[in-house]
Amino acid sequence: MNTTEAQFTIKPESAALAPRVELLLDRVFGAERREKASYLFREGVAPVAPLSWAAFDHNKKLVGSIRYWPIQVGETGHPALLLGPLAITPQLAGKGIGRALTFRTLEIAAELGYDLVLLVGDYDYYKRFGFVPGTPYGFVMPTEQRPASADAPRSNGPSGPTAGSSGDQLCTGARGIASRSPHHRPPTPNPSE
Repeated sequence: MNTTEAQFTIKPESAALAPRVELLLDRVFGAERREKASYLFREGVAPVAPLSWAAFDHNKKLVGSIRYWPIQVGETGHPALLLGPLAITPQLAGKGIGRALTFRTLEIAAELGYDLVLLVGDYDYYKRFGFVPGTPYGFVMPTEQRPASADAPRSNGPSGPTAGSSGDQLCTGARGIASRSPHHRPPTPNPSE
């Protein structure tokens, strides 16, 4: 299924597209992105294929990408997802590409039965999708260190998540994933982990 927004189209990422997605991620976040602790959860693990989507401009040029990774949370190994990275060509930031990719893939994640999504990102950006800070629920990203390029200042706002965000934190929950009940609380991991 393809979804077309104003000047772009989003569709599932094909296996043949993976090298181009990696180049986009390097352009947006830098090669040092792999030094982040969240990448340890991705080593040797394939992304969840139905949740790997890409965005293309009217010339069919890759301009955005989103992926999710399977993780297990807490003593019970509760199945969950690690969102990221979400990358948009900087010149097109703020055009709704990230929003379209995120909303669509969160809908699919819910259809697949996932009820918990974690991410390390800019809370001011991700709260529009229903994410909340994870720390109050006991979620932590062990040894998360931002690469040097992440210390560069950037403006928050409609441009979306990019390297350099001073608001990066572990967030949890998601619109379409967590129960729609206002009393829903995500599963709490074992604090001793």
